[in-house]
This record gives sequence, C-alpha cells and structure tokens, in this order.
Amino acid sequence: MKAMWDERYQSKEYQYGINPNDFFAEQIAQFPIGRILIPAAGEGRDAVYAAKLGWEVYAFDLSEQGKSKAMKLARDQQVQLHYVCADALQMEFPFESFDLIMSTYFHTPPDVRTKVHAQFINWLKPGATLLIEGFNKRQLAYTSGGPKNIEWLFDPTLLASDFNSLAIQVNQEIQRTLNEGPLHQGLAEVIQFKGIKSK
Repeated sequence: MKAMWDERYQSKEYQYGINPNDFFAEQIAQFPIGRILIPAAGEGRDAVYAAKLGWEVYAFDLSEQGKSKAMKLARDQQVQLHYVCADALQMEFPFESFDLIMSTYFHTPPDVRTKVHAQFINWLKPGATLLIEGFNKRQLAYTSGGPKNIEWLFDPTLLASDFNSLAIQVNQEIQRTLNEGPLHQGLAEVIQFKGIKSK
C-alpha cells in the first residue's frame, strides 16, 4: 500500500487538490480552536487549512511522498504541522489528547478499520468531536474516486456500530459532486458522520 500511495503522490500536482474538504471546512468553523488530528492526511489539504485557522495540527500518513507534499504546502502557506509518516496501526498518541479528529476518505480493510476507529475514540478528549467523510457502498457504481472493494466502503449501520459509544449527531448518506483534485471529480455517493465523546 505504501508503494502505491508514494507513486500516486509523486506528481507535482496535488492529487486531491489543496483546498479543504467541504464538509470539514463547514464543520471546523463551529468549534473553538484547539488540538486536531488528521489521520491519513495525504498531501495535507485539510491539515494545512486547520493550521491556517490557528489549530495545533497533528497528522499522519503512510506515504513519504504525501508527507513531503504536505510539508511543502504548509511552508507555502506559512503554517506548522506535526506530521508523522507511519502506518495507522503503529500510531500512538496519549489517551484523550484531541479536541477534534477529522477523517477524510480514509478507507481500509475491515479488520484495520475497526482497530483504527477504536483508536479514534481513545484519542478524543471527553466532549471532543469526531468528523468523517468517506464513500458509502453505492460509490462502486461511480468513477469519481475511492476503493473498488465494497468491504472498504462505509454505510450508516457500520459507522453507528464502530462508534456506538459516541453521541451521534450526523450519520447520513448523500450524493454530492466532488471537485477535489484530479482523483476526486464528479458525482459521488458519500457518508458524513459527526459524533461526540461523552464528558
């Protein structure tokens, strides 16, 4: 997987654009500034956006190429990121250390997903929020991006199960048009999720 992502990100062009995910940009405006984690941060679009708003940003990704481009984007935008290149299952953060976690199109095999999602819960502070946007299972019929294995895609029941300890505010499937660099273009079936950890 690492080799695939490194190859994907080696182009000078930002494969998912340099602007933040729409759902993320809409949601983050509602929170007081704090410490945020961006898992599978890729080329850094969401991480850099949060840093520009004044957040203390932590990020990780499997790809060295992704990190390199994210750090270049951060330099260009004159912000700082705490960005680590590592496999998600190897990441360690202190228990209850983030005010917000935003996971954007982070799709993995089911056995990895459940472990990573459990870590998200552990890493959230009491009262903190988890945001997710990803492809739902109907995305297989579209060519606008995402994995072609239905087991890697989301649905509301799956996310409700993974995050049953959170107070779920949003868990909806919607159809939207993506315009996020060359690899996320066109009509897509996505899921948006928002959950809050109890205090």
